[in-house]
Amino acid sequence: MQRSSWWNGASEAMTLAVDSLRTERTRSALAVAGIVIGIVTVVLVASVLANVRNQIALLFRDLGTENVFAFHLTGDPYVTPSDAEARRRPLELDFVDDIRRLGTTSVDAAAQVIVPTATEQQVLVARAGLNESDTVLVEGVTSTFFSVVGGEFARGRPFTEVENRQGARVAVVGASLSQALFGSVSPIGRTLTLGSETYTVVGELAPRPGGFLGENRQDNVLSLPADTVRRRFGIPERVVLYVRSAPDGLDECVRETEAILRRLRQLPPDADNDFTLSTSEQIISTFDALSGRIALASVGLAAISLLIGAIGVANVMFIGVTERTREIGLRLAVGARRREVLLQFLIEAVILSGIGGVAGVGAALGIGLALTVVVTGFSAVAPLWAVIAGVVASMGVGILAGYWPAQRAAGLDPVEALRHE
Repeated sequence: MQRSSWWNGASEAMTLAVDSLRTERTRSALAVAGIVIGIVTVVLVASVLANVRNQIALLFRDLGTENVFAFHLTGDPYVTPSDAEARRRPLELDFVDDIRRLGTTSVDAAAQVIVPTATEQQVLVARAGLNESDTVLVEGVTSTFFSVVGGEFARGRPFTEVENRQGARVAVVGASLSQALFGSVSPIGRTLTLGSETYTVVGELAPRPGGFLGENRQDNVLSLPADTVRRRFGIPERVVLYVRSAPDGLDECVRETEAILRRLRQLPPDADNDFTLSTSEQIISTFDALSGRIALASVGLAAISLLIGAIGVANVMFIGVTERTREIGLRLAVGARRREVLLQFLIEAVILSGIGGVAGVGAALGIGLALTVVVTGFSAVAPLWAVIAGVVASMGVGILAGYWPAQRAAGLDPVEALRHE
């Protein structure tokens, strides 16, 4: 009986809410607009951050979960350093051999030389026949690089240590670069030019997982032997070292690599490191911390929008109570309990805000789908928890915004309400 009474009250509240939307469309639309904007912000930001985080995790884990990365700067090797760090000495290619010789917790080491995208005030352009790519990233790597980072080859092979020492003009191309220069034809054995020099392609890498906005930068890389790069572009100014640890020995390898590099760079015992060591998990944790701050700021903006929406819903409810004072008084006079009136207006407020929540989630999903279609390889699919959180948040706003007007409606005196004009 009680369940039937509650359902009747809920059904009546739903009908009244729909009628309110139909008769006061502008007012109701403004009431839920703030909620829609807030929910879109929360769900969309959560979607983008969750998917970017997954891509970043794939990217760095693809470089080896058992690897230690060493660089004389902090952050991305392609980013301009701060003034303080710009004075640091670069790491040296020869450190690879020293780490192999001195390391007891590592099983292999490799080096990667970052070549500036523009040299002698000219942008590097790779050409093959009539095709060219001005987005090519040129890197010099030691012969062990691909095995250390687990690079998979679609075709061909990595270059050998002999080719590296001789400064041979051979190259390994990334998947996207191969497509840009050679199309669907196998690049193995074909030549490309970089500036005035010609290189023979000996290997093509398989597409790398992860990246940012659906693209892995490594797919556009032209890898040359490290000594070839040193002869062509001079003493390298940006060298990244990769040290593969023994199984389950990553922490020990980090400490040992730090000690070896301090020794090689002749740092005094009380001096700070003039280089940075990191692992895949550390980089991912740093990104998580950054994305957490972004999410917190987004939640703050969304909270302001939801507050505006809550004020709008409360305003609509107050107006509704005023306009239906005689109706409320009649219900109370014929025996309706005050909690039933309270429940009626609470349900109406929840329905109003729920419409905003559902519309917000729908809009966020639509925007995410559009981003997925427009940005190739990028996914902005909302995680289930974000969808649920969006709907629950909108319902919570409805309860908070509707309680005071509902309490006012339930507290009306029936006689005075019936006299209301």
